[in-house]
Amino acid sequence: MSDSIPPPPGTPLTLVEEVLLLALDDATGDLRPMPVMGLEYSLAGALLADLALAERIDSDPQQIIVLSSEPTGDPLLDEPLATLAASTGPLPVGHWLRVLAGEAQSLENAARARLIARGILREEKRKLLWVFGIRRYPTADDRELVEVRTRLSALILGDDLPDPRDAILIGLLTASRLLNHLFPEAAIQAREGRIATLARMDLVGREVSTAVEAIVKLISSSALSLRL
Repeated sequence: MSDSIPPPPGTPLTLVEEVLLLALDDATGDLRPMPVMGLEYSLAGALLADLALAERIDSDPQQIIVLSSEPTGDPLLDEPLATLAASTGPLPVGHWLRVLAGEAQSLENAARARLIARGILREEKRKLLWVFGIRRYPTADDRELVEVRTRLSALILGDDLPDPRDAILIGLLTASRLLNHLFPEAAIQAREGRIATLARMDLVGREVSTAVEAIVKLISSSALSLRL
């Protein structure tokens, strides 16, 4: 997946960009702790959701259907759309999550480059032990981050029905355990039922959660067998 040119100024963030922005600690620029493959599957799910919101695909529990292969004009979305359109037939959501999760590093790099180009993130280069170069991506302009958190907080604490986009985002953040890093533990516990209801409203978020939980269980069982 190639790095993409950022959209014109004022264009709303894609879900892919929002997930990555929320996955980064805004002070240190490091990725927040997540389950194994949590970020990869969340980015893959966000990409499918962006294509659905752009009315290029539709899905049900059995399959993803390409409604239109016409490019969206956004390189971040159009390359994966072409991949889905080239498929010989409709395939389940889980299949495409696995495929796109395998490309998640390129997707992450492209989304990060866009956030830097937008002025939301900045790149810091440091030396570790005076030898190894490391890069961090702390927040440079927190207006988008504050807007997303405010929107999600109002949704979690309130009782209104979410719009489809926010329902998807809640599902993805729940699957990757990122909500636990974004809001106080007491607030999460107090609204646990509400969060679970919101997370169940979106098919893609549920599929991401199922995939991440399966990977965690597999790794845990493998580690246990090694100790026995």
